Amino acid sequence: MFFSRGEMLVNFFNVQNMIFFDFFFYNFVKYCYANMINSQGTLMNIKTLPLLLLFSLNTLVASTVSTTLEKSTHKFCKNTLLSDDSQKEVDFCMETKTEYPKVSSTNKTLEKHLRQAIEKELKTQNSPKSHVLKEIKEGNVASAMGHESSLNIKVLSATDKTFTLEGAFYAYLGGAHGMGNTIFINYDSKTGKEIGLKDVFVPNYQKKLKEIVEQEYRIQNHITQSDSLKEKLDWFDNKFLLAKAIGFGEDGLHLAYNAYEIKAYAYGTTNIIVPYTVLKSLIKPNGYLSPLLKAQKLSEGKVQHSFSDALSNMNLSAERIAGSKVKLMLQVNKDPYNYRMKAKKGSISLSFPQLSNKSEILSKSSQNIDKLMLYPKGHKIYNLSQKKNIVSEYLLVEGEVAKWTDEKERKIELILKMPENIDSLKVHYRMTLRNGKQFFNTPYKGTQGQQGFENYDIEIQ
Repeated sequence: MFFSRGEMLVNFFNVQNMIFFDFFFYNFVKYCYANMINSQGTLMNIKTLPLLLLFSLNTLVASTVSTTLEKSTHKFCKNTLLSDDSQKEVDFCMETKTEYPKVSSTNKTLEKHLRQAIEKELKTQNSPKSHVLKEIKEGNVASAMGHESSLNIKVLSATDKTFTLEGAFYAYLGGAHGMGNTIFINYDSKTGKEIGLKDVFVPNYQKKLKEIVEQEYRIQNHITQSDSLKEKLDWFDNKFLLAKAIGFGEDGLHLAYNAYEIKAYAYGTTNIIVPYTVLKSLIKPNGYLSPLLKAQKLSEGKVQHSFSDALSNMNLSAERIAGSKVKLMLQVNKDPYNYRMKAKKGSISLSFPQLSNKSEILSKSSQNIDKLMLYPKGHKIYNLSQKKNIVSEYLLVEGEVAKWTDEKERKIELILKMPENIDSLKVHYRMTLRNGKQFFNTPYKGTQGQQGFENYDIEIQ
């Protein structure tokens, strides 16, 4: 379910401007950076060359990348004769704005392939001027008045195995409105080649992936599995489709449905983020996505947000504070899933499959939690699937709330000591709302824990 860059750029612009946009905007951007190539066709200052129009850089996994942000504006104008009967001469102008950082990486293989990709794109594209004039004269531009375009690209994720670029395009070439478009390009960090879903997921993944993404999409948009997409969310059709733009982010699989792909222009881009924990059964073991599936390494005194669920406003962060001591904070902000059931009670919990005793928790605190309990291995705890109390297999920390409201932020903070015999700490965490016998759990689908609830499953190294 991927578009090539050319196909995505064609899809970006609709109706009468589609053909024009495909070669003009893409080639024009390359032309704007032609000054970075000398007369021999090689890149100048290759070590500090800007990564093609990179707009911003998210926190990266495994590979350290440093950047210096720069801005650029280029304008191209030409007096030309329209192709209609008026024989009118007009001034056609296009202004392109970009923001990009100069990039360097501690992973020299990754840095090498980034530079090679840039050099290839810059050297293979020619000036678009003749193409632009041809399209104007043939009437493929809605207006010959002032036009503008922008291209922002950011590194969505980068590891020693893969990196993903997210491109946000916008162009106004006349008519009622401009058009915006999002694309993702996924690469092999070692070879510099583009990769797709078939490279990261197990064989025959297609049907299951579609089911999982649709399930997450319906949850995030507050509709049931039986609700009509067309009636409830104004899709063109009631049949669910995977987006054509799919990228590998740090927080999950990113899907971007662009204007006219599933909805009318007025809705803009529809975005979905599916956590890797939900996709765990489809991800190839030790494959491209394995570093993203695992939590990032902790460094001394540095907070590392291992996972953030924007929908439920739930966030888990970790901080190495001294030696083998780790500080964990599980926070639920305002307005979680409670829209659906108006829960009267709730709880947030953390479980540690490798820990057994209360003494391994050095300190604990909470905010807007009525009762914070520690259940060691061997203690009786409730199991949802068995609907009875069972004996716990490992340490559980649970914060109970007697009267749940959407207006309060809730937090559990723990300081624990990682045992010397383990290299990484596994953590299960979840939020559960209750109204009588009705339960609503976040995540909807994840790793089933010892209590029979679904959990987010991360690993802290």
